[in-house]
Order: sequence, then structure tokens, then C-alpha cells
Amino acid sequence: MKRLLLFISFCFTLFIIYFDLTTGTLPASHPPASTGEPAVPASAPSAAYKEITMQPGDTLLSIVEKEKGESNHPIETIISDFQSLNEGLKPENMQIGKTYKIPVYK
Repeated sequence: MKRLLLFISFCFTLFIIYFDLTTGTLPASHPPASTGEPAVPASAPSAAYKEITMQPGDTLLSIVEKEKGESNHPIETIISDFQSLNEGLKPENMQIGKTYKIPVYK
């Protein structure tokens, strides 16, 4: 009986490994579904921006979500617009107390 249980466990483990390697257990990153809005090219920054002074705990995404409610723009677009507005500054290099131009989406 122990051998049968061990054999079934071994087969189940092999199946899990096979499934993980072929299909994967994490959701695939699919491009967002079209909402009917024209896509904004990443190279062209958004014309609208707001100057925000960083507070403790703020992140680029949290600020954009505060301004719009919930952003349906891809994070890559938000980051590239932020970098083009702030002379190539990466969001992870933002500092508390400094003022940055944050893209505002309609």
C-alpha cells in the first residue's frame, strides 16, 4: 500500500512539473483589451501633466491612480511618459520632498 501511494505521489509530482513547464502556473501577460480609446505612443509624452511634491509612501502608480481614480493605461506607458516629462528620471529614483511632473490621463 505504501508503494502504491508513493508511486501515485511520484506520478502526480511529474505531472505538476510537466504542466508548469508547458503551460505555466502564472497568468500570461496579455496586452490589455482595447477600450476604444486611441493608443498613445510611448515616445510621445502626454501633453497634460501635474506637478506633484512627493510624500512618504508615494509611488508613481499611486499618484496616477489618485489623480484619475483607476488608471487603465499600461504601466509601461505611464513610466515612459513620466521619464520623458522628467528628463529620463526613473520612477524608482524619485525622492521625498522633490517636485516631479506626473502625467495626467483623461
